[in-house]
Amino acid sequence: MNSKEPSFLAENQSVTSLVVQLHNYFHNSYSRDKVVRSTLISQMEAAEGEQVLELQRQLRAIDEELALLGILSDSLSIADRLLHMRSVRRDLGPNSGAYKTHHDQPAQVQDKPA
Repeated sequence: MNSKEPSFLAENQSVTSLVVQLHNYFHNSYSRDKVVRSTLISQMEAAEGEQVLELQRQLRAIDEELALLGILSDSLSIADRLLHMRSVRRDLGPNSGAYKTHHDQPAQVQDKPA
């Protein structure tokens, strides 16, 4: 990697704000899947025969997804908390790449003759 500038950031975004957004995304996804899982369990109470097998398959799939989303959410939560700790901000400094807002480089404009 040759560039120090994080090219994956949007305009006016910092690494820290991206971590916060990703943490929120995976946390919210986890919460939505928990609701879906609860609905599937409720449906199983009234299900019979093949429908039970299909609901069990869906439950296994949602449980796998929940495990992955939980790990992602937890990991990003740790990163989010670390980046916002006063001691980390002090040690890295306000000019650290983690806290600096990314600005797209303006296109080079050639001088026009007067």
